[in-house]
Amino acid sequence: MTTTPIYAQLTPEAYELLAELCAGALPHEACGVLSGAYVDVNESGASLPTARFLRVTSVHAVRNAALRPEKQFSFDPADWIRAHYDMQKNRQTLVGFFHSHPASLPVPSIADQAGLPADGSGISYWIVSPQLDDGRRLLIQPYWLQGSRLSPLMLAQISV
Repeated sequence: MTTTPIYAQLTPEAYELLAELCAGALPHEACGVLSGAYVDVNESGASLPTARFLRVTSVHAVRNAALRPEKQFSFDPADWIRAHYDMQKNRQTLVGFFHSHPASLPVPSIADQAGLPADGSGISYWIVSPQLDDGRRLLIQPYWLQGSRLSPLMLAQISV
């Protein structure tokens, strides 16, 4: 999938699990993968180009194996394989990666930029800030990775 979605959507179940994983990892960064689907917006049969949005339906935690997990993340290889296998077994599609920023805004850091997957074009990359706003609400920013560039996506959350 290389067409940039016009927005991203998070189901209530995915939101709750993302919140639980990120809050539970504090003061460390949480990380993992997201599964879901790309949904056509205009299926009217008109000759307009098809617009798509990204719907995240499941969150899969991957253990953070970084040497300094309070400041960075690194997928534990065995856990990443398990998460990917579970998605395939359940016929889920990988649509993104996520990690948290425990003490900063959900904006890509220099380390985040340097750690982007080399072949990650056409996938979403989510940053979550669980500690902000007194912990009552998450600050979530999805991005779209195209080449080596991250572009912000609008987040349309299904009511929680």
